Amino acid sequence: MPVPIVTYHSVGESVSSLSTPTSVFEAHLAGFTASGYRTVTMAEVVRWVSRGQHPPTNALVITFDDGYESVYREAWPRLKACNFIASVFLVSDHCGTTSRWPSQPASVHASPLLGWPEAAALAGEGWEMGAHSRTHPPLTVLTPAAIEEEVAGSQRTIRERTGQSVEVFAYPYGAVNGRVKELVRRYFAGAVTTDLGLVARPCDPHLLPRIDAHYLRPEHIPNLRGAAYRRYLSARQAGRWLRRRFRQDWDKGFESVCDAV
Repeated sequence: MPVPIVTYHSVGESVSSLSTPTSVFEAHLAGFTASGYRTVTMAEVVRWVSRGQHPPTNALVITFDDGYESVYREAWPRLKACNFIASVFLVSDHCGTTSRWPSQPASVHASPLLGWPEAAALAGEGWEMGAHSRTHPPLTVLTPAAIEEEVAGSQRTIRERTGQSVEVFAYPYGAVNGRVKELVRRYFAGAVTTDLGLVARPCDPHLLPRIDAHYLRPEHIPNLRGAAYRRYLSARQAGRWLRRRFRQDWDKGFESVCDAV
């Protein structure tokens, strides 16, 4: 049975294009609960994929990229009320500061990020801490040495500051090629992309697709694994590929990280 991995960034009434309104987030959680989903970690999914095992039919992964402060303030209590956990991909050198890293498009509103005490508290609640590099660059434009420092350095810091093993990675901007994937594979059991889709066998544990919350309406949730919704994601993914042939997400002047719905 395919496993949906849903991607969020921040939660709340922010002007940022990366923020999911609180009301939408709550509607998603209500839909997941009504549909009988049970949250699992990314590491569990990676193990099932790597071993060719069948995951539970109701498995769901909720992920948060970048580690925004609103994950702790807004998302955590709402997830806890549903008995859900999540996986957070941290940009290790920016924890406790803001999301204004060098490659961030000016059109994306800078927001505060989790500090290490909050990240450690979430880890203590059973949440999974993953790595999203040290400084969030597009790894495909870096030298091998720089890629390795971004990848291994983030893992090392997150492990030291949270006391948790760090088994999974999220590629910044979804930028990945063979060289990047090979370096990530040396340090992490698995990794997620920004490609739209559900995790189904067989698949590469270091190229796992996800569902961006931007493309998830509450009415989709009862049939999240159905053929119609998967066709919808495929169409959206085709649009992303076409756009990225002409402009990458980190390009100056990029207006939005999401395509129009």
